[in-house]
Amino acid sequence: MNPRLEAMLDRVAAFPRLNRKGWSVVMMVAGLGAVAAAMVFHPGEDGWTYVLDHRFGGPCGFREATGFDCPSCGMTRSWIWLVRGHVLEAFQYNAAGALLLIGLAVMGVIGTVRVVTGDPKRLEVNLSMLSGVVVAWMIVPYLGGWFLRMAGFNALPPLP
Repeated sequence: MNPRLEAMLDRVAAFPRLNRKGWSVVMMVAGLGAVAAAMVFHPGEDGWTYVLDHRFGGPCGFREATGFDCPSCGMTRSWIWLVRGHVLEAFQYNAAGALLLIGLAVMGVIGTVRVVTGDPKRLEVNLSMLSGVVVAWMIVPYLGGWFLRMAGFNALPPLP
C-alpha cells in the first residue's frame, strides 16, 4: 500500500469514535442548525440572498467558467424560501436543496427526540433504506435537475 495513504488511514482510525448518544447530539445540532441558519438569511428583491442586511455570496464560479448553472445553484435560496413556507419557490430554485433541508430537519427532530428521551435507538432508521434514499436524491433531484437546467430548462431567475 502507498505509505502516504497508509499514514492517512492511520490518522483517520485514530479519531475518537462517537457513541450513539454523541451521534444523537450531532444529528440534533446539524438538523436544527441548518433550519436556524436558513431563518437568519433572507431573500432580497434583487434575487440575491442577504444576512444581517449584507449580500451573501458572489457570482458562481462554475457559471462564469462554463456558462451553465452548477448543480448547487439556488440551494441557499431554496432553503430560505422553504423555511418561510414558500414551498413552490423553494422547489423552483433547487428541488434538491429543498429536499435536503427537509431531510436535515427530520434528522434534527430525530436527534432531539433521542437526546430528550435519553434513548439513542429511538426512531431508528434502516441504514439500507437511508442509503437508497440518499442515492436516489443524488440521481433524481440533484443531478437530474442539473441536467434539465443544462438542457435549457432553468427555473432560476437571472441574477443581476
